[in-house]
Amino acid sequence: MGIFGRRKQQRPAQPEYIGRKFHSDVGVESSLANFRTALGQQMSVEPVLTPVRWTGPDPAPERVVAARTAQGTAYLALWVDGAMHFVAPDYHQTPTPPLVGLWKMRDGSLRGTGSVQADEFGVG
Repeated sequence: MGIFGRRKQQRPAQPEYIGRKFHSDVGVESSLANFRTALGQQMSVEPVLTPVRWTGPDPAPERVVAARTAQGTAYLALWVDGAMHFVAPDYHQTPTPPLVGLWKMRDGSLRGTGSVQADEFGVG
């Protein structure tokens, strides 16, 4: 082989996924109420949802809430167009937690639309 060997091709970094994307047709307040009820069913206690500040990319969601769970803190961001980002602390172990099924039972329009990348989500 000559002095100029073949360079190893560098692969682009794989995105880090941290949650699930959803869409619902019922609106921000109804989506939040359905999420709260489903989370309460899963936890067997009334969940406390705390507003948090969005630090992620624009456009900013209409509402962002945090919920303490047994696994840590979960976040839900809701946009007026029906888009939602759900980020759970145990996403890598359970990408589709039982909560999603409970939530879908309350909202027939709820559907998954993809995965949330780390650079698409930020709270502070």
